[in-house]
Amino acid sequence: MLDSVDKEIVQDLFNDYPNEGCGLLLNKRGKLVWRHCENVAENPKEDFVISPKDYAKAALLGDVQAIVHSHPDASCEPSESDIKASDFLEIPYIIYSLPDVDKFVYTPPKIRQPLLGRDYLFGKYDCYSLLRDYYSETYNIELPKTVFEDDWWEKGFNYFDDLFESYGFTEVDSPKIGDALIFKVFSNVPNHCGVYIGEDMFLHHAVNRLSCRESLHSGWGIHLHRIVRCNQFI
Repeated sequence: MLDSVDKEIVQDLFNDYPNEGCGLLLNKRGKLVWRHCENVAENPKEDFVISPKDYAKAALLGDVQAIVHSHPDASCEPSESDIKASDFLEIPYIIYSLPDVDKFVYTPPKIRQPLLGRDYLFGKYDCYSLLRDYYSETYNIELPKTVFEDDWWEKGFNYFDDLFESYGFTEVDSPKIGDALIFKVFSNVPNHCGVYIGEDMFLHHAVNRLSCRESLHSGWGIHLHRIVRCNQFI
């Protein structure tokens, strides 16, 4: 069954039929957004090349979650060139067959667990697990795994203030790349965290959203509680 984003994509792809249609699925502040692009391939009935201008404009709106195209009058299975391109770019390919509207998602092996675009699952894919994975992948620093109780902030537990200090973090006045950001989001105790990635941007994973990059000026800054730096960076 197609969701609303699928339906929007399929409509645009049908508008391009019998040529191959194409576009980008973006992660914009944790929500999936579709952007249709022009196919500038020499033979658009059998191939697709996304217009560089359209790609650049779309990429300014959010992080590219997937490259999308159609296979007119053919299977949705990825071709050899689809697989090679997806593996090279390390970006998933989503392919729709037309007019049957079957769908195939090809994910390159190297990004089975990407930092961006994760579905939220408390205890497995949440704000703290994203921070842990960022530190592991970027700095080879392994933060301890911690089991958080559901709705801990409503029970008065102060995991982030207490645990970050014991994990070897020191509070600082202004952020540098790699610093952990601790937030109080409509709560008396800290209940969210992220990692600063520069230029007032941070990486985080909020409830019911995809993990994403976002600006501190988008509304999150007013909830910032503390900035803490790993002692290995000091």
